[in-house]
Amino acid sequence: MLLSQSASASILFVSLSLIMISVTLYHPPGMSIISRLFPDQVERSTAIGLHGASGCIGQALGTISLGLLLAQYGWRSCYLLFSVPLLAWMFVLAGMKIPRWTELPRPSGRETDDSRNGDIERTSHDKSVMNLGFFLLVLSMGINALANNGVIAFMTTYMTRAENLTVEVASIIFGAGPLIGIVGSILAGYMSSRLGDKSALTLICVGQVVFLLGLITVPSAYFATLSFLMYQMFLSGLWTPSTSMVASLMGRTRGGTAYSLFYFSHDALGAVSPLIAAVLIAGFGLIAPFLFGVVLLVLDTFLIQLIRLR
Repeated sequence: MLLSQSASASILFVSLSLIMISVTLYHPPGMSIISRLFPDQVERSTAIGLHGASGCIGQALGTISLGLLLAQYGWRSCYLLFSVPLLAWMFVLAGMKIPRWTELPRPSGRETDDSRNGDIERTSHDKSVMNLGFFLLVLSMGINALANNGVIAFMTTYMTRAENLTVEVASIIFGAGPLIGIVGSILAGYMSSRLGDKSALTLICVGQVVFLLGLITVPSAYFATLSFLMYQMFLSGLWTPSTSMVASLMGRTRGGTAYSLFYFSHDALGAVSPLIAAVLIAGFGLIAPFLFGVVLLVLDTFLIQLIRLR
């Protein structure tokens, strides 16, 4: 609402900064609420997959509706109009009944070693928010962001220069990411519910490696387009098993803190990834950040195997 009424560049900057801060703050409590509502691993993975799909649908609808409304009503009216569903959602959230940790039934005794139902309740002597499994998962997500964010930042440049696509075609292909993300999120939820979070996360990383290699090795613009869309699908599905694993590794008692650390690792390393990619391009050529990403994703795949879900 402030953005729609901004009269100077400074107010515009402050308003956009507040929006980005709110987006960052949203995810840790949002994922923590999902882990409360769905303590079972299978149900939680399905719920997170649907959550990710709905986010992709909203992103796609927002972009399309903005394009339709912008020319007719102007950007100020569009921002004011888009604040209405946010206000409505705020009141919906305020009225939701979220179960407290103490209201949830405690397990009857022994911890299981079943990876498919690896949701655990931390015992009273385990006070640390950082255990080995969670540390490895946080490190894994940071490496994944380091590998992928630089690739994504220069994807349209690669498509135009290496694959000889026009800027318009490359932009359309790149813009299909949110749409293919709907499929990726739902597929990841299904894989996690059927195979377990760790196996699903492993397959997603392998899929990223395969289609990123296909993108840069096969000399065909059509195959490169298909490879990018498949790569984007696996990239969108990354969040479903990984966020579910946070709840499995940390239990349900430290969800907010755990998810904050989880997202911080991804965002911090993801922020420097485009800078590293730019340095690699300047020194070794346009293909360098893609090869760098493949190496990191292979390392990430092996790192995930060290995580033990109890």
